[in-house]
Amino acid sequence: MRRRQLLQALGLGAAGLLRGSPVARAGNPTWPSRIVFYVQPHGHIPNALTMDIPGAPAGVYAERSLAGLATADLSPTLQPLSAYADRLLAVEGLCHTAALADIAAVLAAGTGDYNNHQIGVADVLSGARALQQPGTYCTGGARTIDQELAVRLSAPGRFDSRVYGFDYIPNSVVSPFSYVGPGQATPMVKDPAAAYADLLGYVTPAAQAPQGRQALLSSLRPSVLDAVAQEYDLLAPRLGAEGRMKLEAHRDLVRELELSLGAVGGGPACNTSYDGSGPAGSATTVRDFMRLIRLAFACDLTRIVTVSAPVPLCPELGYPADATFHGYAHQSIPGATSCGQMYSPLAEQAMRDLDAWHAGHVAYLLEQLDSVPEGSGTMLDHTTVVWIAELGTPTHLHYDAFVVLAGGGNGFFSTGRYVRYPRTFANPIAGQPVTGPAHNRLLVSLMQAMGQTDTTFGLTDAAGADLSSLGAAFRGPLGELQKA
Repeated sequence: MRRRQLLQALGLGAAGLLRGSPVARAGNPTWPSRIVFYVQPHGHIPNALTMDIPGAPAGVYAERSLAGLATADLSPTLQPLSAYADRLLAVEGLCHTAALADIAAVLAAGTGDYNNHQIGVADVLSGARALQQPGTYCTGGARTIDQELAVRLSAPGRFDSRVYGFDYIPNSVVSPFSYVGPGQATPMVKDPAAAYADLLGYVTPAAQAPQGRQALLSSLRPSVLDAVAQEYDLLAPRLGAEGRMKLEAHRDLVRELELSLGAVGGGPACNTSYDGSGPAGSATTVRDFMRLIRLAFACDLTRIVTVSAPVPLCPELGYPADATFHGYAHQSIPGATSCGQMYSPLAEQAMRDLDAWHAGHVAYLLEQLDSVPEGSGTMLDHTTVVWIAELGTPTHLHYDAFVVLAGGGNGFFSTGRYVRYPRTFANPIAGQPVTGPAHNRLLVSLMQAMGQTDTTFGLTDAAGADLSSLGAAFRGPLGELQKA
């Protein structure tokens, strides 16, 4: 490995110990802002996620503090995140207005794909109209926010972004969440072992003939840790106590990842499948990716990661093997089922459990980020984790969307709060309820949290079913979310 890559593998890249740290120079450093998008298929059960705001009248903006609440005082879906309540920003009342406008346009034209899943997938990170494709499902119609940030924040020596996770197949085709442009899905790494190898940047001398990945990795045995250990011996004496602590933590993390992902001694590759015989399954792979995100951010190998979360097989959560969460989703909300299904209490509980399962993964990511000290805080303080779903609810509603932000966003967001936006805008689809602000405004806030000056992202206007302009629903940030 090149020396720079060794330093990065130790956590000593541009954001590390030798450049921009309290150990290396006086004064408080400016730590880089990072962002993670954890994108969940389907949507949330509202009565498992929403919280009361005592004394707040309906129809107006309202909020309540989350800091200091006991775990039992949080909504069931938020309870797995209780350890980080002071760094949460739970947002109720947003709307996938662009998706509703898209569906309204297709219905009016009498042609095109208005499948809620496909429209939701195309809209969730782009806030834009889907790309309609004659004879097949629609797809992403614009560059998504993660890739827009990747282009703008590109710099030598690090990846523009990383996209990890699982294929999502809501219908008969894979439907990605991240797009580099209309109809162009961002490449996604599905195997944590491959992601680990990419992050550590294995290389061979230029004079040697190119090798395949497996041959290359084998040629580097016994381990990159042999070289890392030598670097540790050289660097540790030059560092203060905080620097040595961070160096040791990253040395241990690289060792742990190398062992657990089968990267040492020809061990087995990471198993991403679930055969029903044990607890492995998709949960193990998700958590491998969370640890890789910690490594990537701490080593400044990238500042933008998108995780396409899985839809686990039902046995992973204790439900019958012949059931699916896709099937449960349609039956999960009384009075608001979809696809001609009848409400089932079992289905509602299954989707509540699925929400808590995802919340557990988000909590694990927060734990990983919070374990890395940076300045007077941790890496979590300089990161924004965005837990966002494809649909507002599992039953295909778009006007009741919910988002959870976590982390300090480098001081941009005012956290430890539950925020509710009122529903005051006309719905683009006749006969559907009024809506809250478009989630495009959340995307604007996220752009600004990453140092950009945009005041719009994606669609900037649409018509309500009453022909009113919805421009105000789309434009500007959600100012209530940020620090004064």
